[in-house]
Amino acid sequence: MIQTEADLKDLVQRATKAKRIALDTEFFWERTFYPILGVVQVGFSERECYLVDAMALPTLPYFGELLENADCEKILHDAQQDLTILSRITGSVPRRIFDTRSAAGFGGLPSTTSLAALLRDVMTVEIPKTETRSNWLRRPLTQNQVAYALNDVRFLPQLRDTLVLRATELDNQDYLREEMERFDAPEFYHEVTPLKVFQRMKTGRLRGRDRVILLELVRFREAAARANDIPRAHVLRDADLQALARQLPCSIDEISRMREIPRGTADRYGQAILTAIAEGKEAAEMENPFELKTMGLPRELKGRVDERIRRIRTAATDAGIDPALIASKAMVSDLVAAEHADRNTKHPLLDGWRKHFVA
Repeated sequence: MIQTEADLKDLVQRATKAKRIALDTEFFWERTFYPILGVVQVGFSERECYLVDAMALPTLPYFGELLENADCEKILHDAQQDLTILSRITGSVPRRIFDTRSAAGFGGLPSTTSLAALLRDVMTVEIPKTETRSNWLRRPLTQNQVAYALNDVRFLPQLRDTLVLRATELDNQDYLREEMERFDAPEFYHEVTPLKVFQRMKTGRLRGRDRVILLELVRFREAAARANDIPRAHVLRDADLQALARQLPCSIDEISRMREIPRGTADRYGQAILTAIAEGKEAAEMENPFELKTMGLPRELKGRVDERIRRIRTAATDAGIDPALIASKAMVSDLVAAEHADRNTKHPLLDGWRKHFVA
């Protein structure tokens, strides 16, 4: 257990000289906007693994040097969330990443498999998952917590080699290498924008102006949640925002009388909510605000989307690649709409290895 700055510096120096290491994190994320990091696991091999106590070393001194070192491959499973947390804490952009979850999809396996399932299916290794909901901020850690945390990194180097071999046997090694390079992009670790949060919401029957107002309400909630370091739902739930976008209250008193809105919200956030609604109304008067007036695809294009998805799945399956790695239905819909509007020249699905299955 690494609990001093000197020991962490020594570990980082050793790790940066290594050809590769395994990484993972354990965190607590229930009452804050940002997850609170509890433990960072570092594995050199099955027999040599370390736990970094992030409660004793909250800024992870020197650890950014390891993340940025392009000579040392960092192996993780389902890497984005762990790396986003580490990047935010250290201020460093990770380089040279290998994600075993994505890599599985190039070796004839699902790209959404848990680490426990992947180890069982590929290496006949069983690891217990009894501490998934554990409190990683409490000290001392229990023996079960320590064993659980170490198991998340001890087998990753061998798993990585096995997955590369499977991808190579299917002649997918170049696709795999290109997919791993995307983890080097700084934008991969940027915080989620309010527009992205909006796009993930189920907006129900909202149309035109109301959708634009909803986006402004999402922007307000994002700012409030970050400023107070609380979960978004502790400000307002998605359903609350949609109720505001439908009913469009004009005063704090009207907000307080809405039965969908939790008590105390009007007093705490009333003026900010009214400002967001006013800004949404103003934005909705623009000719094409954020392209949010478009409600999905015209009916005549939906068949084209289904046919494109069918062809992608067929080509991917023939190549031993999980179709989910290539594109979601939403991405294919966006591509078909772009092609229909003759604005597809820079679409992300037509860039890189995916274009061989999508074009």
